[in-house]
Amino acid sequence: MMDVITEYFENQGFEVISEPFLSKGRADLGIYKHGHMDLFVEVGTTSAYKLWWNLQMLMNSKILLVPDEKRAIEFTCRDDQGDILRSPQEKGQI
Repeated sequence: MMDVITEYFENQGFEVISEPFLSKGRADLGIYKHGHMDLFVEVGTTSAYKLWWNLQMLMNSKILLVPDEKRAIEFTCRDDQGDILRSPQEKGQI
């Protein structure tokens, strides 16, 4: 499954790093491209505590959980102002 995800993003010009460090532990894949939010991918299972911790600590990034071939769940981490509900186009207080 990681090979499919890696190929998909590399074909779109993203840099894909295997097992990048996060605030707590490592992700299976880190996906990077200038002008895009960093994306960290967890394939299969992951710890609920690790997910919660990284959602609290990471900024301006997304976490994609891929539990199996048919499902994916995307989480958006807080922005540099500490907000998690503001869309990228909006500015100021929520």
